[in-house]
Amino acid sequence: MRLQLVEHLPFKVMMASAIFAFSSLIAAPLSAAGPDEEIIQAKAVRIVDGDSITVVINQELVRVRLAGIDAPEGDQPFAIDSRQSLHDLCFWVETELSSISKDYYGRMLARVNCNGVEVNAEQVRRGMAWVADQPVEDRELLQLQEEARAARRGLWSYESPIPPWKWHSRG
Repeated sequence: MRLQLVEHLPFKVMMASAIFAFSSLIAAPLSAAGPDEEIIQAKAVRIVDGDSITVVINQELVRVRLAGIDAPEGDQPFAIDSRQSLHDLCFWVETELSSISKDYYGRMLARVNCNGVEVNAEQVRRGMAWVADQPVEDRELLQLQEEARAARRGLWSYESPIPPWKWHSRG
């Protein structure tokens, strides 16, 4: 099986096609994988940042955001560390995507499991991401964030880390 890349198409067109192709699969709420929930097998081939990866599903590239978390942006402190942490967890390994949905912008959101590790939670536990600024159904993420803050892990080693949703508006 060979990965087919269509390099002559603009990236946005490829991503829109991939999202459209999987739109019928994207309907589950953001919660832990249940017994009847579909799990999609994929391979992580690129780590975009601390909360986004590109995977291959059925020979198609699909960008996936880790549901429920928000990692530091490219120019924020710990952005490189956060991306490296996700790289160490997922790069070039088989992944399982569950709790799949779409965000407001139509991007795929999922819980991502790499080598038996639920990486959304692990990024928060390591202090490499915040729990996203949205209603959170997963109380475990909030607990992991409090533990990381108390232990001053990762971004919590700074006195007052600024989350991405405030970083953009700081002027």
